[in-house]
Order: sequence, then structure tokens, then C-alpha cells
Amino acid sequence: MLRKTISATITLSIAASLIWAANDPWKSKPYQQWDDKDVRKVFNDSPWAKVVQIAGPSNSSPTSPSATPSASSGNSMPQNRGMGGGSGRSQYPQPSVDQSQQPSTQSSTPYVVRWVSSRTIREAAVRSAELKGQIKPEDGEKDLAQPIDQYQVLVASPNMKAFQAVDEAALKNSTVLELKKTKEKLAPTSVKIERSADGSSIESVVFSFPKKSPSGEPTIASSEKGADFGMSVPGAKINVSFDLSKMEDSQGRDL
Repeated sequence: MLRKTISATITLSIAASLIWAANDPWKSKPYQQWDDKDVRKVFNDSPWAKVVQIAGPSNSSPTSPSATPSASSGNSMPQNRGMGGGSGRSQYPQPSVDQSQQPSTQSSTPYVVRWVSSRTIREAAVRSAELKGQIKPEDGEKDLAQPIDQYQVLVASPNMKAFQAVDEAALKNSTVLELKKTKEKLAPTSVKIERSADGSSIESVVFSFPKKSPSGEPTIASSEKGADFGMSVPGAKINVSFDLSKMEDSQGRDL
């Protein structure tokens, strides 16, 4: 029940122009002290979050009612379903979009790519639910204490139409996480398409990658500085780079 509550609070959003406090909340204070601005910074403007614009039809309808503009938050993105952890599912918040400053010369669709197995993103998800009064702090702490046995990357957008014609097997075969130093390519162990509560639309896709090789060695060494996530479906080819050296909180590296 707790996981459903937290996942229901995780709204994905993109900001074309992000101006937040100078201090990084994930380093300057514990997540229990984060306010809404801190949470949004983690979701939209942190080393764990990437936003890309993919050229394509702009007048197709969003895949979720929550993708329509609202007076309070601009164009809000659909919700994420699922939770991180041994189950292979992924939780994780994602913010609200102001597309008013996006270029109008060509149509494009914004996609958010997040490293959702990270402690920082999970803390932001829990804190978001706490601020909304949806969970108790002690329940959030219990959820965060659960181990995460895979790296998880989430892709979401207010318009996931490009993903409607593919299944999880096809997504698994067209996705890779390539390490910059070793050039090793990690294939997903699983892919989970997360749908709306009524099952009528796709809200996000979660890609899980192994933390250990068959021999038991870490798949991403502590000396590795970066990783490129790439995936493609007809109408949407996404490539983003994560700077692993910057993905650290007060406790150290956070993947």
C-alpha cells in the first residue's frame, strides 16, 4: 500500500528554464528538511536527471490526462508508477514543466531520463509524498531502507505515443548503457512499461541493469566516471550522458 501511495505522488515534469537555490540540497541538508523547491531541483536539475527534446509531431494528444496544462504548474507530466527495489520495479518523482519557453520553430516532445535507483531520487520521492501528507515519515524511512539490487533508469514524457507500438522485449533489445572508460555495454536485465491506473496509457518505462557480472564483480567500477544511456523506438531516439563523478550525495557515490 505504501509503495502505491508513493508511486502515485511521483509526477514527472520538465522545466525548460530551471532557476533554483545555489546550494545542492542532496549535499547541504538531509532529505527530511527538503522543501518543495528542493524536491523539484532533485527531479529536474540534478546529476540524476536529464531532459531531452525529440523532434516529432506536436499536435498528437498526450497519453495521459495529467499531461494537459494546469494553472498552477504549467504543463504537468504524467505520473510514474512502480517502486525501486529488488522487485525490479521503479518508483520516482519527476517534476512539472514549463514549456512556454521552448522553441516554437519546430515541434518536439520533451522526455525525462532519470537514474531512479539512486538514493537521492528515492529520497525526493519519499519527501514529496511526505510534504503532500500521503505517507508518514517513519514509513518513508522503512521504504528507503529496502535494498536496491539493480541500476534503474526511467524514461517518461507527457506524450509517450512513440512507445505504444513496441513491447518490453523490443525495448530491451534496443537499449544499452555504455560505460565511458571501459566502453563496456550493459544490456537491460528487464524492461517494465508502467501504465496509468486504468491501463489506457503509458506513463513511463523503467530499464533495469545488473549491478554485478555473472562472476560477481561490479558492473560499474568505482573508477568509472560516466555512462551513456541509449534507446530507440520509431519516432524517438534518446541518448543521454550521466556524469557518474557528480552523482554523489553526503554519503558518497549514489547510483
